[in-house]
Amino acid sequence: MKRIWNWYYGKASIRKKLVLSYLSLVLLPILGLGVYSYYISTENLMYQTRQTIESNISSISYGLNSNIKRENDNIKYLSYNSKFREKLQDGAKDATGIAEELTQSVEPIFWYFITSDDNIKGIKIYSPYIHQGIGSFLKPINDYERRSWYEENKMNFKTHWFFEDEKIFATRILLDAETSSQPIGLMSLEVYPKNFCKPVTQSDFLNNGVILVDSSGLLIKEKRISDENLNSKITDFVLNGVESGSYETDEYMLSVSEPLTNGWKIAYYIDKEEISDQMMKIIETTAGVMLICLIAVTVLISMISKLLSSRILRLKGLAEQVSSGDFHVELHTCSTDEIGTVESSFVKMSRRIRDMMEEMYQLGLEKRAEELKALQAMINPHFLYNCLSSIKWKAIRAEQDEIADITGLIAKFYRTTLNGGKQITTVRNELDNIKSYLEIQSRSHEDRFDIEYLLDTEGMEYEMPNFLLQPIVENAIIHGVDYCDEDAKGRIIIEYKCDKEYLVFNIYNNGPAVEKEAIEKILTTPGKGYGIYNIRERIRMYYRDENCGLFASVTDDYLVCFTVRLGRKPIIKES
Repeated sequence: MKRIWNWYYGKASIRKKLVLSYLSLVLLPILGLGVYSYYISTENLMYQTRQTIESNISSISYGLNSNIKRENDNIKYLSYNSKFREKLQDGAKDATGIAEELTQSVEPIFWYFITSDDNIKGIKIYSPYIHQGIGSFLKPINDYERRSWYEENKMNFKTHWFFEDEKIFATRILLDAETSSQPIGLMSLEVYPKNFCKPVTQSDFLNNGVILVDSSGLLIKEKRISDENLNSKITDFVLNGVESGSYETDEYMLSVSEPLTNGWKIAYYIDKEEISDQMMKIIETTAGVMLICLIAVTVLISMISKLLSSRILRLKGLAEQVSSGDFHVELHTCSTDEIGTVESSFVKMSRRIRDMMEEMYQLGLEKRAEELKALQAMINPHFLYNCLSSIKWKAIRAEQDEIADITGLIAKFYRTTLNGGKQITTVRNELDNIKSYLEIQSRSHEDRFDIEYLLDTEGMEYEMPNFLLQPIVENAIIHGVDYCDEDAKGRIIIEYKCDKEYLVFNIYNNGPAVEKEAIEKILTTPGKGYGIYNIRERIRMYYRDENCGLFASVTDDYLVCFTVRLGRKPIIKES
């Protein structure tokens, strides 16, 4: 038996497996298949019914919670009118002032909420500071202080919901404007029960029933089923204080929701006779489909097995081609089944591997070319750097301080630019390079522009590509501040920020306004020397993060800004 299984599982062709599987399937006892089908159908129907009940009760809960939240937000908003609360607290002394405040600011807002919200029936404010009603909304509180819900509001300043005399309303204590800790009145927002409880009656799954009760067990709204005896039995069971959860008997299925945001509960139930009717229809349909499938499979099994096996053999040949190192796989298929998906995915995978290999090869060539170009730009002034060092010391001996200073700045600039021949430097060295360069340019321009540094102290020892910022600063001088009007002084701002993920450098200048298209052209067009485009390409090669790069913008103050965003460490480092 084991030998047969090993042959079937590991050596038999796919077509033989299909044929043998079909023969085994048709030999199954018809009675056993029928019993199994009945069992599965019953379990599926009951499972789907339970899932539908949970889904419907969740939908009803969501609808009611949405209505409750909206009205909670409304009454909370209306009760926060500080100017009206000040007038209300002085109502006994200034009845005219509170009437004016009602007319000018409160009543228009109340009418707006009543007319724009279909749920709101009315709004009332009850105050202990007045003895007779003022306007349409302000009433004395004398007749309501003895009610239980008033005492409950005094104990808790949050919004409370109550059902009384077939009315549904939310109440909230009004607090004094000065300390917001002393009750000065009560606001009541009454809703239309039919509109507010509309989600309760919207579901019609299998002649379902719905019961809505408040936190004290009072019946607020219900949707009844056709069986009155069962309806009464479930209603009594729910009103006796049933806990949240699912309940099932031979007669019904019942689910009680978790308390809503205002403490109410929803009970959703179904008569099981409705489920039995649905079950018989499913069994009849299943039996008919099974018979048709058996006949169809007998006719189509040979054709299907041949078709499937040929496609799998074709895919096997492609896999052998790729395993030999040939990734130029071509396969055109319009199939969307599992085999078609595997074929398409296999071809896409082969193309991606081929493209990635070509991209890595090209990226390596580009990296070597850019590093060579940057190295040439740094090596060329090496002799000049040594000469400048000698000139500086001769100027010091001759007491030519200005010549010594500028020569020292130039020497420092070339020292930080050379960086010992390394492509990677630190943030501190790169900023020193920029400071030296700007000081040289400032003196050569006879202080025609101001320099401002906004530098974080954090992250100065983080690594970054060398000689990355100087071309941008040079561009800000040549194409920016050099074009300022004669009576206007140029301005260059160097900003450095270090956050959790990136090192950000911003170079601002107040040169003439530049169109967005012109800035984009500068970023994307290669120049003759080591310019803006080369910087962007170096960042792309050193950092594989799409958020890293060189970006340009114009600020609200009309300053042209070039932004360099780098990762905390380069992805590709020099060897």
